[in-house]
Amino acid sequence: MKHETDRNRILADYLYNDLGPEEREVLEREMRKNPEFYKSYQLNVEVKDYLLAKIQLEEMRSDLMLEDAEKLADLAFDVETHDEEEKATISIDTRKRNRKIAYAVALAATIAIILSVGIIPTSIDQDRLFDRYYEPIEASDFTQRGGSNDLYGEVARGINYYVDGDYSQSINQFSDLASNPAIRSEVQFFTALSHLGLGQYQQAQSILETLVDSEMRYQAETLWYLSLSYLKSGELEKTNAHLEQLEIYEGMYKQDAQALRKKLRRFK
Repeated sequence: MKHETDRNRILADYLYNDLGPEEREVLEREMRKNPEFYKSYQLNVEVKDYLLAKIQLEEMRSDLMLEDAEKLADLAFDVETHDEEEKATISIDTRKRNRKIAYAVALAATIAIILSVGIIPTSIDQDRLFDRYYEPIEASDFTQRGGSNDLYGEVARGINYYVDGDYSQSINQFSDLASNPAIRSEVQFFTALSHLGLGQYQQAQSILETLVDSEMRYQAETLWYLSLSYLKSGELEKTNAHLEQLEIYEGMYKQDAQALRKKLRRFK
């Protein structure tokens, strides 16, 4: 199942021009060698075209001239058009009802196809992208410093709660330490991550926004997790803006940010 999901994902990247020249060449070579893989590609193309037709239909359905919408529906959903004599014998109410049924059936079929090949609507994609890129931060390097003095020992205790997934306890631990300026940035950062772990995205955003311009060791991480929190809450412009800032940082976050920004372009 995972292999099939990965295959559909890379085909989607190919269709939306998110692959580099070398990756495209490798994929095209595999399609020439593997008939089943090529069939999957053709199915993805059909789904993409189907979605475009559905969008056009939806736009025309808002027009008062529904005759054009009917014709487009016939084309988009491969329905034979009635000739003029047949149309004359069908009541307006019946035709309207048939149109609604046809549209509902087509929409249901579209959703089924989309889910089966891994190309999903925007609202679902946001959740899937978040789940794909979100992972709790590894903080072992900080927790090892906990033995240096009592203060850092208390910070390390809160971070250990976070690493263990006990986010509520982590927040409680940090609440007693937030007033100390020597450790405030780290305390706020891990408090925000604990809120993120609990699904409290607005709380996480509020704290991380205060840290974006501060001088602290977790600058790249702050931008990354702030971007993900906005992604989860559907604020895609803010997501993209913060991801763009990560391009000055070398390493994993830069690469992930660039890949995620490419995928966000599909929402436009």
